[in-house]
Amino acid sequence: MTLVHFPRMTIQPFDAKTGDADGDPIVVQGDPNKGGTITAEISGLSSNPLKTAASDIEYWISQEGVGEVSVDFTLIDLPFDAEAKILGQKTTEAGITYVGNDTNPPYCGVLLEAESLAGDSAYLGFFRGKFAKDKETLNTQDPADKKAPEGDSYTFTAAGSPDDGDQKGEYVAKYVGSDATAISTVKAQVLKATPKP
Repeated sequence: MTLVHFPRMTIQPFDAKTGDADGDPIVVQGDPNKGGTITAEISGLSSNPLKTAASDIEYWISQEGVGEVSVDFTLIDLPFDAEAKILGQKTTEAGITYVGNDTNPPYCGVLLEAESLAGDSAYLGFFRGKFAKDKETLNTQDPADKKAPEGDSYTFTAAGSPDDGDQKGEYVAKYVGSDATAISTVKAQVLKATPKP
């Protein structure tokens, strides 16, 4: 399935003790000063094959489950407070953010919205995982060669859902279509939001 467009990404941090939603979700959809989405590259959706030879042929192949599921994101202008929250960085009342021994990202659910080539809505949800941002880059600005700002790189390492239901033990939910009930179910499972009646 080929997906086009990437207008919106929703991140829901979870409380470390209860596993419930911790505050409002962070919506990245190109709103002024609230960040925008550029790319998302998902990897690890297939496990490595394990082959057994017999009778001089590859008799049996096991490829159950997934590999190391992760998503590499390129986002631009994500607000500092939102970034600090998903990266588990400590921010004081004075607005100073510290990165160090206390840095511990919370588990988050992530919902990506896109479209298929046929124009159907597409949703990819990751039930649980942690964000990382390995580096910051500072570049000088050449007045004679001005360039558009580049996005920042983030990695989301996914884990299986601990929640009861169809999603238990699963890493990704994927739905393409327009059924309101299915969309509401995916959002509720990934973001732990209250499903609409």
